[in-house]
Amino acid sequence: MPQRVLVVDDEEAVRDLLEEFLQDQGFLVCAAADGVEGIEVFDATSPDLVLIDFLLPKKNGFAVADAIRRSARPDVPIIMMSGVFKNPKTAVEAEEKYQVVEFLTKPLDLPGLATKIRAVLSAHSSRDQSIVDLTAGSAPSRLESGETMTSRPKARRRLPSFNVGRRYDGDASVPMNGDASAIGEIVDGVYRGRPFPDMVESGPLETWPVALLLSTVRYDRATGMLDMNNDAGTHRRIYVIDGNPTFMQSNAAGENVGALLLSRGRITEPDFERCLRYMKDEGRTLQQSLLELRLVTEVGLATAYKLLAGRLLPLALGMSFGQFRWRMSDAFIGRVPEGQFEPVQVLFDGIKRHVHPPQILRFFKGREDVPLVPTTEFETLLPFLRRTFGYATAAEDIDGEKTYRQLSRAHGADVGKVVPQLFALVTSGMAILPEVTDDNALEAAVNAAAIDELSAEPLDLQVNPSGFGKASVDAQAQAAVQRYHAEIMSKDFFQIFAATSRTSDDEIKAAYFELARRWHADAFAGRRLGAAAKQLEEIFTRITDAYETITDPGQRSEYIAYLNRKKKGLSTDVADIHRAEQLFDQATAMIGRRDFVHAKQVLEEAGRLNPDPIYFATLGWVVFSMNPNAPANLSKAVKLLRRAVSEQENLSVAYQYLGSIAYARGNNAEAQKWWQRCLSLEPRNAEAARGLRSLAGRQTKPPPA
Repeated sequence: MPQRVLVVDDEEAVRDLLEEFLQDQGFLVCAAADGVEGIEVFDATSPDLVLIDFLLPKKNGFAVADAIRRSARPDVPIIMMSGVFKNPKTAVEAEEKYQVVEFLTKPLDLPGLATKIRAVLSAHSSRDQSIVDLTAGSAPSRLESGETMTSRPKARRRLPSFNVGRRYDGDASVPMNGDASAIGEIVDGVYRGRPFPDMVESGPLETWPVALLLSTVRYDRATGMLDMNNDAGTHRRIYVIDGNPTFMQSNAAGENVGALLLSRGRITEPDFERCLRYMKDEGRTLQQSLLELRLVTEVGLATAYKLLAGRLLPLALGMSFGQFRWRMSDAFIGRVPEGQFEPVQVLFDGIKRHVHPPQILRFFKGREDVPLVPTTEFETLLPFLRRTFGYATAAEDIDGEKTYRQLSRAHGADVGKVVPQLFALVTSGMAILPEVTDDNALEAAVNAAAIDELSAEPLDLQVNPSGFGKASVDAQAQAAVQRYHAEIMSKDFFQIFAATSRTSDDEIKAAYFELARRWHADAFAGRRLGAAAKQLEEIFTRITDAYETITDPGQRSEYIAYLNRKKKGLSTDVADIHRAEQLFDQATAMIGRRDFVHAKQVLEEAGRLNPDPIYFATLGWVVFSMNPNAPANLSKAVKLLRRAVSEQENLSVAYQYLGSIAYARGNNAEAQKWWQRCLSLEPRNAEAARGLRSLAGRQTKPPPA
């Protein structure tokens, strides 16, 4: 009878190749694409030998081997293979810990593989027959006689399977806690049931906030990797073991282990730059470069990674746009450093410090008038919430009757502190927003009607006492929107919040909530705004854009640069700026070829698109280089360079060019002054440093006889 081989590999091409080859060799072949499926197929088919790839989705090769050794057929021979892990220690661990008979390196030698499989199966069959001969006629085992086998391995907790068809999209018609089969019930004012939607494998961060994702995997005690990407190219990954975040990686600027080591004084800035050059030149990773250059030990690097994860985990909760992907897998266990992080504390701290109010408003949209109900998780998580937000928290007001809108309005001036707490309560599972059903539809309708009544006269509309009737109120509402629309569109983002560069984020947050409350569509419920309705939407969008821009360090810096360019009369049109940069790059290449005539034309066009000082400085050097002996060229070149430094005093390259012009005309003192000025601004300017060396040589050279 043909013997059966199970092939477990996540690469379809490899599975197909092995299946076809082994069938031609006379074996029966079954296959699986990941670790979990591999265990299931093993249990269902009882193979005579298992061929496992080491690096598998969901469960790695070691986990599959462990499951086999704990199964009802623990002696089945296992051959493991890998194209990644070629460290001899991995093979030794596989042999000693999981009794793997062979650890092969990809690409496989197929004829040799067939020979190896036959030899292993032959040896296994001989051993089994010897065991049968030795035990023939012996008494029944304790298990057969009904006694308990104390050494029998305990059943391992299976990771939960996720229903990809379910999702929470922020709509009140979709239950927070999954579909109808998963809905719990409210008993004595407490919701008893699953407080989260069923996890999905991927989706938008706008409707699945990172806080909700981490809370869900914590609740499910799941193991896997959470990847988050946004349109700006930022990619962050969180590794989760049994529901606890343990490690994190990021490609964002300043969020790598080298930047951490630099900030902590473990390496110097020249060392870090040397490391980055080594990475580029040798095609190595940052980790490999740090170790190979002996800038840090393996122990020091592991410690740094743990510290870095502690910094990045709360930061990850601020990602409000982009896509996520959740993969159940334990393949990374033992391969990445594991930090000790309290998942709930990470959650609350990240919400407090990094989740922007606009994200919170989007999360609650459509559920503002549904009462928040405490869950069975409430008392368990309350100490963590208090530790983060203080004892005077909004949690004390959660009674199953008050709505998000009522709670946020009740706290007035403290709304900027309270609303993140409400977000934390719901995304952590402490409270839920029940879906609108027949049982509470009337209550939700009454709440909404009450809000409409409260909003009948919008805030700060300056209603004319002589006005009469609803039409008059509608007209005044329209006028108020039109007035503020004209006002806010003429202000920059800082002016909208009456803020400066020194205003704290908490102050800006409080101002944001106040403006959002006044100019949200809810404040004009029941009013007929006509064409002003679009202006109201634009007002709220601009308030939100302003907040997100000036509270994000990267965007804030870019926006301040934009304001400075606008103040100086420089172009702020992105297309023109990018085109000018392209032209400048072309001109630089032409200068390298000494094609000064065409470089001049290209630089003049770049200056027309975007009058940036560096373009004028470079144009000055090009004009001089076209004819260094022409007085007109010299005069125009110096004029362009002086214009550049008058507009940007710290423009080092302009001083480099001025020094080069002075040197070419034999004015050594002037050349020395400009080159020293250049190096004071840019110590690594090679041209200025070379010029000073040449100048020193000129000064020490003896005069001609």
